Amino acid sequence: MRRMQRLPSLRSAIGILMLFFMALVPCTISAQATGGLRGSVLDPSSAVIPGATITLTKGGEVRKTTSGSDGVYTLRDLEPGSYRIAVTAPGFVLPPNAMVAIASGHTRQLNLTLSIAVEQENVQVSGQSSGVSLSPDENSGAIILKGDDLDALSDDPDELQNELQALAGPAAGPNGGQIYIDGFTGGQLPPKSSIREIRVNQNPFSAEFDSIGYGRVEILTKPGSDKFSGHIASLGVDSALNTNNALVPNTPEYHLYFLQSDVTGPLTKHSSYFISIFGMRRQVQNIIDATDPSNVATQLLATNPNPSSILDINPRIDFQIGANNTFSIRDAFHRNVASGNGVGNLNLASQALNAINYENALQISDTIVVNPHLINETHFQWRRIRNSQYAVVTTPTQTVQGAFTTGGNYAGTNTDHQDVMELQNYSTATAGKHTIRFGARLRSYRDANVTTSGENGQYNFQNTSQYEACLPSPNPGCAPDQYQAVVIRNSLARALLFDAALFYQDDWRVKPGLTFSYGVRYEGQNRIRDHADFAPRLAVAWAPHFDSKKPPKTVLRAGYGWFYSRFTMPGQLGSGTGTPYVIQTIHQNGVNQQSYVINDLQPQPGGYDLDASLPASTLQSYPGSTPAIDTIDPHFHAALNMQGGVGIDRTLWKNTTANVTYLFTRGVHQYFTNVVTAPAFDVDTYTITGPPPTVYNNQFQSGGIFNESQITATFGTHYKKLGINANYAFSDAKSNTSGVTYVPSVAQNPGLDYGRASFSIHNRLFLLATYTAPHGITIAPLLAAQSGTPYNITIGDDLTGNNQYNARPTYGTCGTPDVVSTPFGCLDENPAGKNERMIPYNVGTGPVNVAFHMRISKSIGIGPHIKTQTGGPNMQAGGGALSGNQQQIKLDASVPRRYNLTFIAGALNVFNIDNRGTPNGTLKSPLFGQSVTLASGPFGMPSPGNRVVFLQALFSF
Repeated sequence: MRRMQRLPSLRSAIGILMLFFMALVPCTISAQATGGLRGSVLDPSSAVIPGATITLTKGGEVRKTTSGSDGVYTLRDLEPGSYRIAVTAPGFVLPPNAMVAIASGHTRQLNLTLSIAVEQENVQVSGQSSGVSLSPDENSGAIILKGDDLDALSDDPDELQNELQALAGPAAGPNGGQIYIDGFTGGQLPPKSSIREIRVNQNPFSAEFDSIGYGRVEILTKPGSDKFSGHIASLGVDSALNTNNALVPNTPEYHLYFLQSDVTGPLTKHSSYFISIFGMRRQVQNIIDATDPSNVATQLLATNPNPSSILDINPRIDFQIGANNTFSIRDAFHRNVASGNGVGNLNLASQALNAINYENALQISDTIVVNPHLINETHFQWRRIRNSQYAVVTTPTQTVQGAFTTGGNYAGTNTDHQDVMELQNYSTATAGKHTIRFGARLRSYRDANVTTSGENGQYNFQNTSQYEACLPSPNPGCAPDQYQAVVIRNSLARALLFDAALFYQDDWRVKPGLTFSYGVRYEGQNRIRDHADFAPRLAVAWAPHFDSKKPPKTVLRAGYGWFYSRFTMPGQLGSGTGTPYVIQTIHQNGVNQQSYVINDLQPQPGGYDLDASLPASTLQSYPGSTPAIDTIDPHFHAALNMQGGVGIDRTLWKNTTANVTYLFTRGVHQYFTNVVTAPAFDVDTYTITGPPPTVYNNQFQSGGIFNESQITATFGTHYKKLGINANYAFSDAKSNTSGVTYVPSVAQNPGLDYGRASFSIHNRLFLLATYTAPHGITIAPLLAAQSGTPYNITIGDDLTGNNQYNARPTYGTCGTPDVVSTPFGCLDENPAGKNERMIPYNVGTGPVNVAFHMRISKSIGIGPHIKTQTGGPNMQAGGGALSGNQQQIKLDASVPRRYNLTFIAGALNVFNIDNRGTPNGTLKSPLFGQSVTLASGPFGMPSPGNRVVFLQALFSF
C-alpha cells in the first residue's frame, strides 16, 4: 500500500515539470530581439551534406557558417530583414539569387536542397566535420561512422557489438557502455547492412540520455530511398582456411556462413520502404580446458559442438504526411536457435543447454514541425521477447571449485516471456542563442517466468581429493562439502515493472566563442524504495581567441553530471531486461520455491550417489540443512554515477582533429548481493565467531562504491582516400563490487573487498581505418589492444560463513604447512586462527591482448554508367538529424555503374596472436595460475580458429 500511495506524488511531479518546460519555451523565445536561421543542407535525394558553407549577405553585412557532420547549420543573432543566401559545397549548387527573410524574435527553420553540379559525374561526400566546433553535438572526442567507414567493422552481429564497444572505449563503472538503436536501449543489434550511421560518445553530458555518455553508442538504421536499389551479400568461414585453436592441439572441423539481402525503393510519391533479411548458420565448437573428473591428475582438453542459427528480418516504411510531418514504422524480428550452450572452460559436455529465442521489436516514429522554432518527435517501441532453454542432462550438478563442473546443468528448464513497452516524446526548440530540448520517456516491463532451476540439486567440493573420495559413486567414504537444492511449489513468477523520466536541456550560445549547456533529468521507478531521482547536467565549451570569420582551432570543454543505473533498466543487447533480479526474489521467496543448503555432509553407510538428487521430502530434516531466500533491501537505492571531466579539442591540420579528456567518476549506491544473515566473522583471526544462521538471506543491496580516473585520447582524420579513427583510454579504478551478482567475501564488511576493480584495465587502444588504394581496392584494418584484466585469488572454500566459495587466502610463512608459494607470494590456504593479513582483492593481472583484423575489397562495375548516388525520400519536415534522413550507405567501395559486384577477403587476428583470458584464480585448483580460456570481446573469434579467414561477395543494384 505504501508503494501505491507514492505513485500520485510522482505523477504530480511529472505533470508540474512538463507544464514548466512548456511554459519556459515561449518565454525564452519572446525575450529575443534578433532572429536566427537553422536547418539542414541536403542533396536532391535528401541525403545530408556536411561541411557546406552557408553565406548570408545583407548590404555590407556578411555572415557565414558551416554545416555539421549531420548536415545541420545554425546562424544566430541576425538583424531582421531580407538576406541573400548562398551555399558552397563540392559537386552541388544552390539556385542563384535565393533570398530569405528573417523576422525579429524568431529562428526560422529552412532546409536548403542543393542541385547536382552538371559538370560533376561522381560525387564524393565526406561523413565527418573538418574541424572542431563549439556545438555540444560536435565534440571531437565523438566518432561518427557512415559510408566507407563502416567497411572495417564485422558483418557478424556479435563481433560487431564487441567492436563497437571497444571503439567507444570503457564506460566508467561496472555496467559498461550502453547501445541505443534508433533511440531505444536493449533489443538486438541490426545487421550491418541495415545501419546508416553509428555515433560514439556524442554530447556525453546531455540530459537526454540516462546513461553515462562516454562509452555510449548510438545506431541509426537506414530509411527508404526514392530509387529502387538493393544488395545481396554472402560470407563464408571454413576451418580449412584457419589456424588451430590455441587450447586444443587438433581443432575439429567447423564452418560459418551467412546470406544477407536488402532492397529499398519508393512506395508512392511520398513514401518509401527498406527491408533487410539476414540469415546465419554456425557449426562451431566450444573448448573444454578442465581437470579430468575420471583422472584428476590429468587435464582434459576437448571440444563440444555448439551449432546455432540466426534469422533477422528488418522492414521499414517512411511516409511524408503533408509538408511538416514525417512518419516511419520499423519492425525487427530476431530468431536464434542453438544447442550445446553452457559448455566450455571448466564446464564439461554434460552441462549442455539447448535454447531458442525469439524477439520482435515494433518501432513507430513521428516527427512534426510545429512551427519555425519547434519540432516535436514521438517514438514508441514494443519488444516481444520469448526465450526458452532446457538442460540436456537432468542429474545433479557436480562442481569441484576451480577444477570442473559435470553432471546436469543446475539451470534446468527455463521459459521466459517478456513484453517491454517504451514511449518517448521529445521536442527541440530554437530561440535565438538557445537550442532547447525537452521531453518525457515511459517504460514498462511485463515478465512471466517458469523455471525448474535448482530442482536437480548440486554437490560442491572444495578440491579434487574430496571428490576422489566419492568415486566410484556411491562410495561410503564420500563426504561432499555442500549440497544445495530447490523444492518447487510454484514454478511461475510474474512481475510488472515501470520507470519514467523527464528531461530539459538548454545549449546556450552565450557569445560566439562560448557555449554553456545545462539540463536536468527526473527519473523514477517502482519495486524499490527509492522512487525518484534528480540528475543535473552541466557542460561548457570555450574557444580562446575566437574569430567569427573562421572555425576555431582549439575548444576547451568541461562537464559534470549525475547518471543513474535503474534496477529495472533494459539489459545489454540480446539479454532481455533487468527484470530477472525481481523475478528471482519472487521465485526464491520461501513460499513459491524453497532453497536448502546442507554444509559439511557426513559420510553415510551407503555413500552418496552423485547422479541422484537427495529426496525433496527429507531435505529439511537433514542435519545442518539451512533454507535460503532472495530479497531486495528495503532501503535499496538506484545506483548513482557522478562524473566530471575536462578536455581539449584541437584541429591539428586540415580534416584532422584530436581530443584529450580527463574524467573522474564516483559511484555510490552500487549494486551487489549480500548474505545478510551470515554469522559474525573475525577478520584478524580468520574465524567465524557467531552462531550459524537459521536462514540464508541473499539480499540485493546498493551499498557499493567505486572511484575511477580515466584519460581518453582520440584522433580522427578524413581525406578523400583515407579515414582513420583511433582512441586510447587509461583507467584506474577501485571498487568493492563488480555488479549486482557480486557477493562480498565478508558479509558484515563489504568494504573489505575495496581494491582494484575488475573493470580497471589500465590501457586500451583501438584503431579503425579505411584506405582507397589504386585500382579501386579498399583496405580496412582494425587494431585492438589492452593490458591485463585484474582477477581475484580465492581459496576455493567457504571460510567466512557466507555460503560462498570466495574467501581469499592470507600471506603466510613460506615453507610452513598449508602455505603455497605463488607469483603473488606465499599464500596460506588454511589461515584460520593464524592472525595473518588477507591478500588484497583482485591482486592478479591477466595477460595482454592484441588483435589485428584486415578486410580488402574490390568492386567491379557492371552495366551502364550512372552519374549520382541516391538517398532517402524527399522528406524535409524535420531536416537533418531530426527527421532521420541520411545518405544511403554503400557497404564497400563502389564504381559509377548501374550494378556493382564486390569481392571481399579478410582475416581476423592476422598475426595469429594467442590471446588468453584471465588465469584460474582458485588456489586449491590443480589449474591455478593457468589461462584455460581464450580472451573475449574484440579479441575473441567467432569460431574456434585462432586466425580466421573469411570470404565475402556483394552484389549491388
